[in-house]
Amino acid sequence: LERARSVAQAPVHALAPSRSTRVVATRGMTIAAAPECSPDASLKLFVFGKFSDPLFQKYRVAATYLAGERPNIESVVEGFFETQYEQKVRQLVAGFGSAFSQCKTTMPVIYAETDENILFFANEQRFMQWAWKRFKYEDQTKLIFYKKLGMNARNAARASSGRSYCALGVENNGEPREVLHIELFDDRCPELAKNFIDLLSKSQFDGHLVHRIKLGAWVQAGDLTDGSGLHSEAACGGFLRDESFECKHDRPGLVGMSNHGKDTNGSQFYITLRKLPFLDGKSVIIGRVVSGMRAVLQMAKVPTRNERPVGDIRIYAEREHTVAAEPGRAS
Repeated sequence: LERARSVAQAPVHALAPSRSTRVVATRGMTIAAAPECSPDASLKLFVFGKFSDPLFQKYRVAATYLAGERPNIESVVEGFFETQYEQKVRQLVAGFGSAFSQCKTTMPVIYAETDENILFFANEQRFMQWAWKRFKYEDQTKLIFYKKLGMNARNAARASSGRSYCALGVENNGEPREVLHIELFDDRCPELAKNFIDLLSKSQFDGHLVHRIKLGAWVQAGDLTDGSGLHSEAACGGFLRDESFECKHDRPGLVGMSNHGKDTNGSQFYITLRKLPFLDGKSVIIGRVVSGMRAVLQMAKVPTRNERPVGDIRIYAEREHTVAAEPGRAS
């Protein structure tokens, strides 16, 4: 491993604004490519990205190293699963606008905040140029190291959560199968999370139909009898109680249990496409999509007749991705 290093003694020059970055006012501050200020001026580095992204890991190392070496620098680093990072990027763009509109869900976000300015770095080259010119920081670590670091970070995030993870395969009208990965909230509803894992082990689960698409609201499946939407039975038979309404329907990508009244949770489930506050206190959220949300959005685009898809959308259990939480470990 070639370690990142910083040489503070050399002269420092501010990086000139790039043509792709504009100076605008937002929230009483200025967004600029780089201010003319001393390397000793206080600043805070923000880094957001997907756990598994090697570039996010490279930024993370840079931010934590600089914050550790220089008392005038703070770092805020936050890693996400894929779907949650996509939501974070949309939040940043909505909040800051302007240069942040260049943010892509496929790339990590890094910016620096001073008392008067926010420095947005559109890409790796811009940030590394700035870090070298201002702090004489460079990183010659091979990319393969950060790839391994990213995979380890994602696996560690899963393990430390104490939650179960599983995956669904989606075959949409004969198109190649896409996979979406789900994190189950064992800490809030252990019985319903276990029920979902047990349902995946049933042979009837493979190839069952998505039977309802509520336009712009949710996609619904889980009738393992005939796909009509009239049947819903827990893996052990009968119905299960409503364990917790703590999680609200406040975003897309949430996985909830369909019911027809209090304590009637069975096999049917839905995935949200937007906020659905009218379901709070009525339906239990048992998990969230952590990657593969594209498959859900593609299902949502399928034409319907009386909310039933025109054409078959079939769901399969991708059992090799199932990792059940150990009892009592959910945080």
